[in-house]
Amino acid sequence: MIRSFIALELEDEDTIKNIDSFSSRLKQNQPKLKLVKLNNLHMTVKFLGNIPETLAPKIYAILNDDINKNIFQGKNLRYYLKGVGQFNRFSVLWIKLIGNIALLQEIKDLVENLLYERLKIDRDKRQQFKPHLTIGRLRKEKINYKTFDTFKKIINENKNTEFGEFTINQIKLKKSELTQKGPIYTDLVY
Repeated sequence: MIRSFIALELEDEDTIKNIDSFSSRLKQNQPKLKLVKLNNLHMTVKFLGNIPETLAPKIYAILNDDINKNIFQGKNLRYYLKGVGQFNRFSVLWIKLIGNIALLQEIKDLVENLLYERLKIDRDKRQQFKPHLTIGRLRKEKINYKTFDTFKKIINENKNTEFGEFTINQIKLKKSELTQKGPIYTDLVY
């Protein structure tokens, strides 16, 4: 079995540097904040969970032939990352994606439909694509409450901060290996 997901990867170096700089400020305030490693920054389109190894090449073929070759056709779609937000009382920190979200929704829907029709992989219960880039996680029991008000203020002050471009030119099938030092993501290519 392979633990896997389908994602749009952040590869814009200047944007990654801007996120790193901002994330470092947050980490200084909340030392127990678990930051997403810079080489792991991505937007999940569909989490697959544990799939049989024999299924991975079939999923890859659908993504490569039906999405990457037909939709992206070697083009770069330009999006921007702007504004910090949080889910679940600051347990998940994220940056919002700005741009043609309707197109990404169409891509997500197409992925869901093709995987269901050809491989009988269930569609997600949550159908709407909410594009956000998770940058960190903070467990409630690990919050430093002495500096937490400042932490919240930093996030609120950056609700409109621009972090840079997020160029999308393909969708990827990723393997996720969970380790004690955090997840390791690798591209699955066949």
